[in-house]
Amino acid sequence: MNRARALIPVLTAVALAAGCGYSTQPLHRTDVRTVAVSIFASKEFRRELEFELTRQLVQTIELRTPYKVVHDPRRADTQLRGEILDLRAPVVTEDPDTDVPQDSEIVIACWFEWKDLRTGEILKRSDRISGTATYAGAIGETQDSATVEASKRLAERIVEAMEKDW
Repeated sequence: MNRARALIPVLTAVALAAGCGYSTQPLHRTDVRTVAVSIFASKEFRRELEFELTRQLVQTIELRTPYKVVHDPRRADTQLRGEILDLRAPVVTEDPDTDVPQDSEIVIACWFEWKDLRTGEILKRSDRISGTATYAGAIGETQDSATVEASKRLAERIVEAMEKDW
């Protein structure tokens, strides 16, 4: 009888975990080993933004996934491509006396497509996804540093989207 009582909390925990959607399955596809990351196209007039985003994507894929990034699509299982749609820099707060911006924001938006090159299947696609960073010019932060941070956050969001659906 004591063994049965001891099993009740364990079985309850297992049932609750299963009911919450927990799984022992990996977050990433196991049938994919390599990803070719194309330099994103850009509709934005700011130069070299596409190179920064692509660099951040390569780093994030290498750090957070089991996939290896290869440069030649002919040697890759899959390809990630996309296009930067816009970069906005709205003012978040202004000095009430002088109307000088105190805090601003950088928002980079793009679309992306992750395609299996072996089958032609689209694994993931997003028509619009964005990364955001704020900066305070009054304390020496720059739009350039915020742009790098927004690129990094956008890359993280794209890589998160590459995870398997729950």
